[in-house]
Amino acid sequence: MTSIAHWAERPQPIEATASIAAAQERFNADPALEALAVVEAGRVQGVASRAVILAADTGLDTASAPVARLIAAPRTLSADAPAADALASLLADGGCGEAVVLLDGERYAGLITRASLLKALEARAAGASEADIRHEFVEMLGREIRTPMSGVLAVADLLQRQPLTADAQAYVRTIVASTEGILRLLAEAIDLAMGETGRLEAKPEPTSLRAAVDDVQAAWQQRSSEVAVLVSYDGDPDLEVMVDGARLRQVFDNLIAAAVKTTRRGAVEASLKAKAISGGIRLEGRVRDGGPGLAPEHLARIFEPTALTQEKVRAGWTGLGPALSRRIIEAMGGVIRADSNVGEGVTVSFELMAGRIEPGAAEAMAGGDEVRGRGIHVLVVDDNATNRMVAEGLCEMFDCTSESAQDGEEAVEAARSGRFDLILMDIKMPRMDGMEATRAIRRMPGAAGQVPIIALTANADPDDAKAYLACGMASVVEKPIKPEKLLDAMNGALDRAAPTGAAFRAA
Repeated sequence: MTSIAHWAERPQPIEATASIAAAQERFNADPALEALAVVEAGRVQGVASRAVILAADTGLDTASAPVARLIAAPRTLSADAPAADALASLLADGGCGEAVVLLDGERYAGLITRASLLKALEARAAGASEADIRHEFVEMLGREIRTPMSGVLAVADLLQRQPLTADAQAYVRTIVASTEGILRLLAEAIDLAMGETGRLEAKPEPTSLRAAVDDVQAAWQQRSSEVAVLVSYDGDPDLEVMVDGARLRQVFDNLIAAAVKTTRRGAVEASLKAKAISGGIRLEGRVRDGGPGLAPEHLARIFEPTALTQEKVRAGWTGLGPALSRRIIEAMGGVIRADSNVGEGVTVSFELMAGRIEPGAAEAMAGGDEVRGRGIHVLVVDDNATNRMVAEGLCEMFDCTSESAQDGEEAVEAARSGRFDLILMDIKMPRMDGMEATRAIRRMPGAAGQVPIIALTANADPDDAKAYLACGMASVVEKPIKPEKLLDAMNGALDRAAPTGAAFRAA
């Protein structure tokens, strides 16, 4: 379902202490800009409208006064509100005479203005948007491709753990690398489609910025390339912030990959700078290539996913990577741009805000769990024979015994015996799917109805995961299965079940 955020405009907010003259400069520089959100310490204080700001006296006293003097009280909406409901609410309240601020929690996520409201209403009147249709198609295609490719990757991972010749190990590594590349490309295509329809999500979590940069550097040091990749961090080495660290690393990986393709000599430089300001921590990221550069008319097009086929501009700064990076940064409330360097080359830079975490707070939020070992008996439920083989192989690796079932009906019958300590449940299966089977098991009396159930699925986005947990599952592990992820989920599920009598650990 499309959220109202899909129709938002996302101009960078202005600080409440900024001068009226500074606000006038913003509006004069962008004739299409209708309004600006005004923030103080990261919180939205009001809205500065174009008409009011430009009508202000340009005398010295007025121009130097803070813009907060000329703002209207903000009308707000949740950024994840369904578009249909939000549009109906806006129309009932008289439209957007003053811009409406979209909030992601307490964080600024964009504006709905008269122009964006009209655009949304026109699209709704025309029926499903082309972007919605494209997103649904990509999701469907992703589901169809991900399952067999996940099976290939899982079997290859098991092969790597067997005694093989050096040549055979090299072949398996090639299979793993190629399959991971396909799955990564598929995930990026789905993310890009979600970004086009306002569904792309960022999940802030406690993140060490220095560790995130070190992860990026380590990943690129492992890749064989004639181009040197230099990664640096400028900021407090112990600083931890609330930001989606995985998305931040994804942006750097995409931009560095694009820059490497354009660089024939020299190096690619990537940097992250963290600066404390009144609203939190401002993150400034940059990636600079060593290529020949781009003409000014082509710079803005590098963030368009169709640029490669339309312009044939230059391999690298075109295609999915830069386009997805833009959608991710926008989902995180930031801005991204591309500039030509003095001399040659291109620099892509982005800015976003993150909340600071006081020392020690991250450990308190993260908690901890120690893995201890003892074998358990597991029921593996999946209609795909390869997936069953992989899951049972991992159970054996964890020193657990296992049995298998091919669909939900078989799983329910097997669970009635009460002989299982844990169930690994696929979701999409014939006859009875995993959610229906879980509900049936939960209705059983005694220990059989309390057995921990973990979802194993390729469809693990937040909405899907909520549905799995709501039907009685303990947690969700995404396919292709990472052994450490499954192990953590098994131990977590068994820990929570311990008060009912189970006190096992997967080794």
